[in-house]
Amino acid sequence: MTRDQAFSLAKVFGAKPQNWVTKQTDYLVVGLIETALGEEPITKKLLTGTPTISERDFLDWCQARLAQWSRRLGG
Repeated sequence: MTRDQAFSLAKVFGAKPQNWVTKQTDYLVVGLIETALGEEPITKKLLTGTPTISERDFLDWCQARLAQWSRRLGG
């Protein structure tokens, strides 16, 4: 999933995605990080102590939100 796709999904389901990490950031979605051979796959954003979730966990959250909406609509 691209960053734009993730941002769009997050917005649809009520999250407020940002391009930066601050003290108010609740979660950092971490997808696959491609690196050159021998490099560590870590960015400064991952060193902030902000809780991270995987792309799979993010998609699970989206699915759970959709299920909540469906139940509210009687579906």
